[in-house]
Amino acid sequence: MVLRFNVGGKVVERVDLIRKKKWPWRLDILPFAIMYAIWMVTIVPSIDIVDALIVLGGLVSIHVLALLFTAWSVDFKCFVQYSKVNDIYAADSCKVTPAKFSGSKEVVPLHIRQQIVFSGE
Repeated sequence: MVLRFNVGGKVVERVDLIRKKKWPWRLDILPFAIMYAIWMVTIVPSIDIVDALIVLGGLVSIHVLALLFTAWSVDFKCFVQYSKVNDIYAADSCKVTPAKFSGSKEVVPLHIRQQIVFSGE
């Protein structure tokens, strides 16, 4: 169960708790690292270098598009760079979904303050 706060207010509709993935496990890095390794091991030795560079150009253009989509779409950015969590203490960010006509989705950092308890002396 993923923790989701359905606010239903005039400004904010929903808040999702998310945690940033470690950089090697992000979906804009790991699959492309594997594809570049496969390109190096299988494509480069088997075809002409010019053709191999054309294939590399295709891989690089897909990688650049994936990086641009993370800048253009908050939902895609959350899918690629974050994982949903069900504990507020495990989260380090929130995805805020506004109500209709109240703005755009946004990922904001989550700061949790520790309560200081004073003893009455």
